[in-house]
Amino acid sequence: MKSFLLFLSIATANICSAQQEVALKEKIKTLLAEQKLPGAVWATVSDSGAIHTDVHGYKNTSTKMLLSPADKVHVGSVCKTIVAAGFLRMATQGLIDLDDPVKRYLPDLPLDDYLFKNDPVTIRHLLDHTSGLTDAKLWHIFSTTAKAGTPLGTVYNNSPGILKIQAKPGSIYSYSNIGYTILAMIIEKVTHKKYEDYLDEHILKPLGMINSSFHFISQTADTSLAYGHFDGGEPVTAMPMYLRPAGQFTTTTEDMGKFLRFMMSDGTIDGKPFIKNEFLHAVGRQTRTDAYQKGVPFGDALGAYSRDRYGAVGIAKNGNTLGFAAMIYFFPADNKAFFIAFNMDSETANYDLFNEVLVAHLGVAKGNFITKGKDIENELQNWNGYYIPVVTKVEPFGLLDIVFSHFKLTISETGTLLIPFQGKEKALIYQGSHLFTMTDRTNVSHALYTTTTGERFITDGVKTLKKISGFKIAGIAASIIAGLAAMLYLFVLGCVQLVHYQLAFGRMPLSWIFMALLAFVSSIILIATQPFMKMGDMSIGNISLAISTLLIPMFSIVSLFLFIKTNRLYLQTVSFWALIFVLQFCALLMANNLMPMIMWR
Repeated sequence: MKSFLLFLSIATANICSAQQEVALKEKIKTLLAEQKLPGAVWATVSDSGAIHTDVHGYKNTSTKMLLSPADKVHVGSVCKTIVAAGFLRMATQGLIDLDDPVKRYLPDLPLDDYLFKNDPVTIRHLLDHTSGLTDAKLWHIFSTTAKAGTPLGTVYNNSPGILKIQAKPGSIYSYSNIGYTILAMIIEKVTHKKYEDYLDEHILKPLGMINSSFHFISQTADTSLAYGHFDGGEPVTAMPMYLRPAGQFTTTTEDMGKFLRFMMSDGTIDGKPFIKNEFLHAVGRQTRTDAYQKGVPFGDALGAYSRDRYGAVGIAKNGNTLGFAAMIYFFPADNKAFFIAFNMDSETANYDLFNEVLVAHLGVAKGNFITKGKDIENELQNWNGYYIPVVTKVEPFGLLDIVFSHFKLTISETGTLLIPFQGKEKALIYQGSHLFTMTDRTNVSHALYTTTTGERFITDGVKTLKKISGFKIAGIAASIIAGLAAMLYLFVLGCVQLVHYQLAFGRMPLSWIFMALLAFVSSIILIATQPFMKMGDMSIGNISLAISTLLIPMFSIVSLFLFIKTNRLYLQTVSFWALIFVLQFCALLMANNLMPMIMWR
């Protein structure tokens, strides 16, 4: 009888589990349709260690071939968590120390750290995205010239200025794909092997991830790899990338389940130590940044970040690459996890809806949302104003951060709002001691603090902003608008005069700036007709853009000189002031390394 009851209990549990998985699949199917995504693959890890995998949708929308659980996907930056595991393995073996300076292994690396000589960049800083490095340059991401075996140092050889340290190492989070490329160079220096070979052999193989690889794999070489898709459903074939250690990885749902199960383990394989438990426990738990010191208990550490959502705090890492988007989420205290990947990197889809469904499916322990706040102190209103990112994400577009990536903070007795120039505003609830939270969080989410130099910062652990004068933002925006309006005016006027005066137009003062603007407009048309993945290539359109943006300030000066020489009443003309506005705009762009516009370096 006892055996029968035990069998009945197990059978009932299996039936309930199967029903839950069916219900999960139906929810994901519905969300895929709502978000207009072609397909997804996912894996869940239960507290017993069991891995369940499933799929839904098309492997290729053109052929209407369906996804299968054995199909492979690309996961973009999710690979950083596995690269970090490689460093934890090397640290466990004593091959490296996480707090070793990077230059101990790469002495010739041209880091521009002059302002922070006493705080060298370490391996841990690169793993945690706290090195102070920028993320990338345009050509690192949008280029068709990378090869599968392009030397890793290529990312900075053509423009070593990209390695400028913009903030004290270890102080703030600043996401950097370049940083993970440097980490791969350290692997190669220490092991004398290609980083792909080392990680495949010494991390993936021991973990049983036999269907995964760091080597470049395309759909043409491996038919089990699903096709990625652009918005609208157009399939896209994989392409090599310059920053491949930061986003190149091919895997399956089963393999990712194995990886997540290991990340929640004691760090042993077959009873033998593989990665120290203390290292695994530190993944996603940042305790060294200014944000943590000021009271925000979340951040990025050792390849993943802590995330407070849906009433549960977990360790997560998301990734995007050409045609794919992915997410891992694990909850070590509950011993539960999930992985999900989509074969479309959509600009409009809300991927977080899938995360919420999967977290609910796992049934992890949840905390209580914070809804009550404290009275706003008068002193806090000194923080009201505008804020921009401390570190420029994509060089050299820091100027655009000021105009298009700024935030407005308003603190009053009626409440606190953090309002981005683009996106949804966030309502913050004051918790005292310059700390705030949000209604959908279980802990502190933001902190205000002042640096030793008197700068005012606001941080949520993974984004740190510094206060900037609203007049500066307005001034730069006005300069840009005035310059663009003047260029449009001079171009239209030049077209009209060309038609009216024909051959005589060539002897007129404005003919010079018109020729430069005509070349500029032509280059924009050429760029618009090329694939967006060639945005960082030395294409005809990009070469034309570089030449035309070099000619605009030069020919503006020529036109201005001739205009003053031939027109005594030049101060009373619109054309004179239009030329002045164009020149001031050019000066602004040149001061910020944006003119001439050279997209391929």
